[in-house]
Amino acid sequence: MEWFKQELAKLQLEEQRIKNEMMKIEMEQKRKEMLADDEEEDSDLDDNSWEDDDFENDDEDPYVYVKPYKHLKMVNDILTIVLNDGKIITKSKATQEDYKTATQAMSESDLFAIVMSQEVREDKMKRDAEISRYKAIAKGLELLKSFKDFEVKDSTVYIKGISRSLPQIIVEEFLAIINAYSELGMSNEEIGESLEFNESYLALKRFFMWCCLNPRAEVAHELYRFLKENSFRITKQGFFVALRNVVSLCDDTTLVDFVSNSYNKIKAIWKKDPSQSNVWKDANNFYFLQNLDFEGASNVFFVGNLTQLYLELPEMKSNRYTDDWTKTFDIRVGQPVNMPLSDCNWSTQDCAAAGLHFTADHINYVGCGDTSMLILINPMKVVGIGEHKGRCYEYLPLMTVPTEESTTILHDLNFDTLQLDDSYAIRELQGLAERTEAGFIAESRKYDFNIPNISMSEIANITCSLDEMILEIVDRIRIID
Repeated sequence: MEWFKQELAKLQLEEQRIKNEMMKIEMEQKRKEMLADDEEEDSDLDDNSWEDDDFENDDEDPYVYVKPYKHLKMVNDILTIVLNDGKIITKSKATQEDYKTATQAMSESDLFAIVMSQEVREDKMKRDAEISRYKAIAKGLELLKSFKDFEVKDSTVYIKGISRSLPQIIVEEFLAIINAYSELGMSNEEIGESLEFNESYLALKRFFMWCCLNPRAEVAHELYRFLKENSFRITKQGFFVALRNVVSLCDDTTLVDFVSNSYNKIKAIWKKDPSQSNVWKDANNFYFLQNLDFEGASNVFFVGNLTQLYLELPEMKSNRYTDDWTKTFDIRVGQPVNMPLSDCNWSTQDCAAAGLHFTADHINYVGCGDTSMLILINPMKVVGIGEHKGRCYEYLPLMTVPTEESTTILHDLNFDTLQLDDSYAIRELQGLAERTEAGFIAESRKYDFNIPNISMSEIANITCSLDEMILEIVDRIRIID
């Protein structure tokens, strides 16, 4: 990432320029004022003037406090400071508190902080933070070379075997995960072994791989930034969770709401196997979970195993929704919703562009509707991103969610979205290489300038790497016949 070095140099030059300008402010005018007869000025000081001169420093005693200025004076609301090297800095509209603070300054930095305006001070703090950030990243690039997953060429970071470079923000995320281990005193070898089991690390790595399989280079490069800025959450298999509104076509969705909420919350919050829970209802059609056997009990009725009911949701008559705009989409919890990729429109607009819309915090932006849904999206199926909204050509409705809860559930750290995508991942991995190659070929015919520098052999390598998830998933999932 050569831009790291360039941006760092720019920020350092700009910082020096601002510092020089501050020191030059009214320098000539104040220099004439300070060169006047000090003794005469001493006798003329009034109630609106204060002055402080340097004292003789005892060079033989290293513990004697050395003032960071040679001369300090305030007349009316003009604070003038002569530094030890002869440079002059001033502040207009200064207060007596500013003067007092200056007399107690321990360094030149303290004095510059006093004379700077709030705007300049905030700008300097922002630039200092940026410089520190770039220095940390530059240092981190050397660290990444130590790990088998990464390749660094000319300050650009790659996942080994993939020619598309990692976006800056993803590099920073990888470094944050690795640095957390470093702070524990772990060696690079120990960190490398731990990363193979770190779910957040694996999620980010897989997310980038899915992005690489998106034939639209614009989406793949900018998607993580968009997700980060809009508080989306990534799952363990590299997908992301979003929200959208839909219109219910049934009067009573109680069972759908209960099953979809219970199933996903047991996985995401309890981190348990939903198949170990059964659904019951009482005479008032109040649904509840209970593992005990109530068979034969009066006014209590067995509905079914929770996992089995969730898998059967697409066939339930009460699980019928549609979109508010066209009223043509068949939307069901547990069943993918899609539209032809050729009908979708790449655009950076939030609204009025073809595609299946989704959002995170701004749920009210995603059409009108009486029901909010938590949905799962594969990065390779995103066709456009705006400021707060995105569009894809397929998503999987995971669960209905109360509208008042929809904008907070993704922020709840107890709701672990890493647990939500196993079954969908298996489906997505089936025939992945063939589907991906077909998508790239189709896009290349429409947008030659759009195709990233990624070969069919690299696509095969990525899909092969993603296929390894199946073994991991199968070890965890209990298939119910």
